[in-house]
Amino acid sequence: FLVQQESKPKSKAVPNGGKPKSEGVSNEEEGGDINKNNLNGGMKEGTSEMTGNHAPSKMEPPQKPAPAATSLPRPPPGLQVPIHHVGNVGTKDTSNSIPSRLPPGLTMPPQSQATRNPPGPPPGMPPPMRPPKTEEMASPPPKSNSITSSILPARTPTSTGAPKAADTAPATTTPAKPVRVRRTQTRCEQQPGRLFANDMPAAAFNSAPAKSNNRGTSLTARPRSELTARWILPLPFLRNRALRRFEEQKALNRAPPENLTIRDALNNLSVGLFRRGAMDSGSQSSIVSKEILASKNRDQSGRPSEDYFFNVDQRTDSVFGTVPFYAPRTPGNVVFRLYYEDEPHVTLATGPCIHVIPSVGDLDSVLRFILSNFKSKKTNGISSMNSLASVFELFSPRQNDRYFDGAGRVAWGCICESRKVVDHAGSTYTKKKRELEEKMEAEKIKDELMSELPDLDSLGIEAEAKSSAQHDEEKDKTSDAKAKWASEEYTNERKWKEIQLIYSSILKAAVTNEANQLLLKRDILSKIRLEYDLWCPLKESFAPNPFVATNDEASKFPGDVSAFPQSIVKEHVKKCLDARSKMQEQLLGFVPISSRPTLLKAKGYKWKKNGKSIFQELTSAMNEIYANEYAVSDNVWKRREKVRATIEHVMSTSGAFPPGTKVAVFGSSANGFGSPLSDLDLCLQVPLSAINFTKENGVEAMTKLATKFAEAGMTEVDTVRLTARIPIVKFNVPYNGDGEEILVECDLSLQNPLACLNTSLLHAYSKISPSTQVLASIIKRWAKSRDINNPSHHTLSSYGYVIMLIYFLTSRDFTKDGYVIAPENPNQTNPILPNLQWVDPTWAQNPTGPYREIPAKPKTQHTMVQHPTEANYYVNSYFYRSGLEGLKQFCSNNHNAETSLGAILASFFYYFAYEFDYKKHVVSLNTKHSSPHTEREVKAEEDGWSLFRHGLAIEDPFELFYDVAHVLKATNFQHIRKEFSLAYTKIANSAYTNGDLPTGREVIDLICEPVDGQTNRA
Repeated sequence: FLVQQESKPKSKAVPNGGKPKSEGVSNEEEGGDINKNNLNGGMKEGTSEMTGNHAPSKMEPPQKPAPAATSLPRPPPGLQVPIHHVGNVGTKDTSNSIPSRLPPGLTMPPQSQATRNPPGPPPGMPPPMRPPKTEEMASPPPKSNSITSSILPARTPTSTGAPKAADTAPATTTPAKPVRVRRTQTRCEQQPGRLFANDMPAAAFNSAPAKSNNRGTSLTARPRSELTARWILPLPFLRNRALRRFEEQKALNRAPPENLTIRDALNNLSVGLFRRGAMDSGSQSSIVSKEILASKNRDQSGRPSEDYFFNVDQRTDSVFGTVPFYAPRTPGNVVFRLYYEDEPHVTLATGPCIHVIPSVGDLDSVLRFILSNFKSKKTNGISSMNSLASVFELFSPRQNDRYFDGAGRVAWGCICESRKVVDHAGSTYTKKKRELEEKMEAEKIKDELMSELPDLDSLGIEAEAKSSAQHDEEKDKTSDAKAKWASEEYTNERKWKEIQLIYSSILKAAVTNEANQLLLKRDILSKIRLEYDLWCPLKESFAPNPFVATNDEASKFPGDVSAFPQSIVKEHVKKCLDARSKMQEQLLGFVPISSRPTLLKAKGYKWKKNGKSIFQELTSAMNEIYANEYAVSDNVWKRREKVRATIEHVMSTSGAFPPGTKVAVFGSSANGFGSPLSDLDLCLQVPLSAINFTKENGVEAMTKLATKFAEAGMTEVDTVRLTARIPIVKFNVPYNGDGEEILVECDLSLQNPLACLNTSLLHAYSKISPSTQVLASIIKRWAKSRDINNPSHHTLSSYGYVIMLIYFLTSRDFTKDGYVIAPENPNQTNPILPNLQWVDPTWAQNPTGPYREIPAKPKTQHTMVQHPTEANYYVNSYFYRSGLEGLKQFCSNNHNAETSLGAILASFFYYFAYEFDYKKHVVSLNTKHSSPHTEREVKAEEDGWSLFRHGLAIEDPFELFYDVAHVLKATNFQHIRKEFSLAYTKIANSAYTNGDLPTGREVIDLICEPVDGQTNRA
């Protein structure tokens, strides 16, 4: 098991005293353990003990000697995989590698008649699963998560005496508070194993093209339907892990067994069913988790647990097995995960997404289960509220279904229970808020009194001397207390906002899904709509209930509808809208306009006045501002090239870098979305032939190069960031051109190929659509002036805003009237901007007819690039970059030169203020035009992104694990969303019927009004 052994002659010994073993003989009758074939193809001797395989000890009670097991010959050399091929299963196609019978020379270990596995299935079919039992659905007891826990359980019977010193030693090193370990190997390409759900593979191993942007195929299941998880792990991986655990056991002075078998390697291996995107693995975080091997504990009926089916496939050097499950009772998305219970953070395999969607027949039982969870008070009610929102959102009855009175009453009961949860959370929030205010006020009074006390020395009184250390200690305690209260205050606010956000999702799903009219009565829906009118998404809070007369804050929490009128009329709706507007005026400083641009005509707005259009005015002003302030002239391009050549000359003469090293320009200075004042971002590109040039060599070389820069007359050379993930040297280059000497700010980085790749992609977009450059310059101007464009202050970078703009343009269509809308017909789309990472090359060369996209990105040796800093991570660098003239003509014909830019700008602000679902989706260019959403759950599952961070998330076009908006704090996100709404409101108010229509430049200056002295230059 541990090492590749020499070939041995076949053993003549057979069990049962030389008699052939009968298939009907159980383990107890034969005295042999369920001892699977080891990883070398041979069998190890074992015993009949349920706890595992070991040699009898003198300390153990006398046992019946077990007959020797057969020593089988090793398989042919062609069936073996060397130990250094660990984790290489991803290069094989093992989806249909389950043998109909075991290979010659390999026999299954005997099992009891009650637990014997059925014969193997035909090739290509999953192994049969054991019928699930009720007691099997319960999660197993939590296991130790210590990485030093052995996969080899104790081989001696359980003793009632005192534990051994070796067994109690790890307890002394266990920290008081366990450190949370981030889940690793989250992407299927990085995982050693494979996991199927009802024979459906995960996205990374599925050959069929994805129909949507949830990154692969998915399985749809009804609540409580049967599921089968089929797993596969390579034998080299199991051998490698066993060797590592074997060494850990020796380091802890624990005696490992003499013989290790596959059962030892599979010990603690578990398959769990998780909500998609769950941050942690393990039995405590799963819906249900099942260990492959039988537990030492007994079930509720007192019977010993049974193994789940597993077997060895020597043709692929792998172990496979099946585990039965039931789908959850409530709707949502779930996945299977394969992991070891003692190392739950390491994901060995992930299955495809399983969409649990209740049918009409399941509706009543699902709602009753949710209602029972509400009333059981076992949880805080948040999961039940999310489930209820999903039911309302997914409810889609058939055309002839008309009677849902029973389910409707249960649904109303769930809504009432949700309101109780909100009311309790509101009371808790208010109580905690008052307690913190009292503590802070008491500390403030204490500080004021202490500051007013006279100095004892001035009164001639000798004060007790305090050491400086004591004074600093008291000061630190006070500071720590204030910091703790501030943290508690933030947590209290966050929890209260989270409850309101979840409750609003219930109301939104109930009123936006028209099918709920068959489920809920008309008067109930009217009250729900009235309550939803109090919701403000910009502040993520409800306005006070206007029908509550008392001034008690607790009585105005959302969910208190006891004061709502029985019959809802227009005056009641207006009263709620007025209450929301009042709250928005107090908290935001303005009343947002949330009507779409296409609907403003019916709201008393006129986009045209005296023959002029507000969009026409905006377009003209935007083009003028870009031409005068942001267009890069030929002289600027020449200056940048001369500076680049000067830096490359200093680098090549320094002798610090291998021959052939080049200096390339990237970033806003080269991607077409910068300005004449943009800094010059450069990177050193070391040739691939310099295989011995490591990062350490690069840091040393850049340190030497920085000295050469200073000698060459460059100023303010800064090497502070040489130790960063991407080493950087900052400096200024004097440039004398056109009779004026200026300093060009430069940032030189080492081996930054992905930044150059991003630059090439954005440059291609700027080439096919020059109007995109105009839009980006105005948006960056707006963000800079509104002080939301500084990553060091935890706001968004200019690169993030450009990605948001391109995502918006690639996911939206133009109407004949010049308005921007979401794609309605996938077969007849008219995108504002083609997505270069998905556009069909044959269509791009001659863009006539409907817009087409490729089913999947090509993965070749030319497109897959090794990540410069992340081991075993490859970047798909593909995008369409040749023959851009056809796409340039398509974009030109698709735009109305007089009005399109103004309409796009207004729609861009509106989309990210009101339409984009920040809770469910992330901004991503890796989405198709027909399905322009990447779900946040997918990013949480694949890359470990936070599932409960209700804010802006932007996926990098190539580094898919990188969130461009990760620096954005929650409060700053709300501020940015407010600025989106404010900009759109100002544009809409400019077209109001009262007063003259302002000029386009006046509108631009209005939305780009500086904050705290900020300038208007981006």
